[in-house]
Amino acid sequence: MQFRTPAPGLLLLITTGAFAQPATQWSDQATTAWYSAQENTFSISTPEELAGLSVLVAGGNNFAGKTINITSDLDLGAHLWTPIGPDYIEPFSGTVNGNNHVISNLYVVLPDEDWVGLFGMVTNSTLGNIRINGAYIRGYGTVGSLVGNASTNSSITDCHATGVDVVAGDFNVGGLAGSIMTNGTMLRCSASGTVTGSSQVGGLVGSPWDLTNITESWSAGTVSGDYLVGGLIGFCTFAFGPNRDNTLNNCYSRSNASATIGRVGGLYGGNQGALIINNCYATGTATGTELTGGFIGVSGGMSVNNSYWDTETSGHTTGIGGWEGPQTPQEITGKTTAELQAAEMVDVLNNGQVPAPWMIDPSVNDGYPAFESLTTSLAALPSPASDITIQPAVFNRAVQICSTAPLVACEVFSATGLLVRRHDLHGTSAALDLSDVAPGVYLLAIRTMEGITTRRAVKQ
Repeated sequence: MQFRTPAPGLLLLITTGAFAQPATQWSDQATTAWYSAQENTFSISTPEELAGLSVLVAGGNNFAGKTINITSDLDLGAHLWTPIGPDYIEPFSGTVNGNNHVISNLYVVLPDEDWVGLFGMVTNSTLGNIRINGAYIRGYGTVGSLVGNASTNSSITDCHATGVDVVAGDFNVGGLAGSIMTNGTMLRCSASGTVTGSSQVGGLVGSPWDLTNITESWSAGTVSGDYLVGGLIGFCTFAFGPNRDNTLNNCYSRSNASATIGRVGGLYGGNQGALIINNCYATGTATGTELTGGFIGVSGGMSVNNSYWDTETSGHTTGIGGWEGPQTPQEITGKTTAELQAAEMVDVLNNGQVPAPWMIDPSVNDGYPAFESLTTSLAALPSPASDITIQPAVFNRAVQICSTAPLVACEVFSATGLLVRRHDLHGTSAALDLSDVAPGVYLLAIRTMEGITTRRAVKQ
């Protein structure tokens, strides 16, 4: 499988009218009065000012050498968002410090476009302390809630997204970032929610490649696609030269991952090579028709040290689904839930590191190992209100919908975006009879008393 540069195309998507999403644009409300070409540091305190940043970058100002400080919480729910840095021609190249303020109700609906998120394309940039709560993102390729593509020499630090609802029709799709490339780093970041794409789909990042480092980061929720799907990372591919590995240090995934075809893993979907993983674990399921593993779906060459998967919650007795290159010994060990939640796992994962990043607390992360930074970085960041599952993801006649919040309705959309049917629902569990629909891919827009979530299902 080769890394593919996304190209425009048609996306199977739910129309925004079905969700009563905003129809107006933030770009029409933008103000740029805060900007002066003579200054290098700026403060943004309103959604209109943040929209002004998007307008300025689209107009050719890449903000190289300049810093943006966000100084208040920003609710973006009134209008549709246009990504900051719309493409590789007009990327954002500055620094943004979110100062741990929350950006909420982010709606980006660009189903035919690449580089989609709060930021679209960034290069030589620094994004830090940005928190997103509630992100409805629709794009074609290279899509994430925070950023579509973090390109050359870009860093993402202490950024978190909850209530993520990302759906894309193509490659490079992640809960936080679609892709990270060429000397890119991610430190102490997370994403939780629902991520759906075609290939190279991850709960945190879709595709890191060409010398990247992701450290002390995690994901939770559900991740689905056709192939190369991972609870944390979808896929990494070639490097531009030797010693340009993609490294994952001290990370974990609590996401359930599924693929209609295969190549799916609890932590990583797959890789062609140039992959190093240290001190990581996964607990989620990995389901598909081929090459599925509790830790990684398929490998073409890697070095994994001191890493684990939960054999009970994942349902997998093997950590590696298969190989596409020479099979080499790896330090990937299956553990029971009790073993992963035992106090001694902290010492095992810390593995002599100074400072030691891992801690364990029965009241945090369901008792699994977490990070010392977790309680401070996420203390005030709310979690998604409800969790929704559908079984089976590949069905013949019916699907069962289960929710932690009361169900209201479900709308079923075809691969062409056509509304096939609508069902009123009640309680927290319902069976949906789809025996008379044609075989193919469908999106289920499930409405509960706490909001709307999208799930993908395939009729055989």
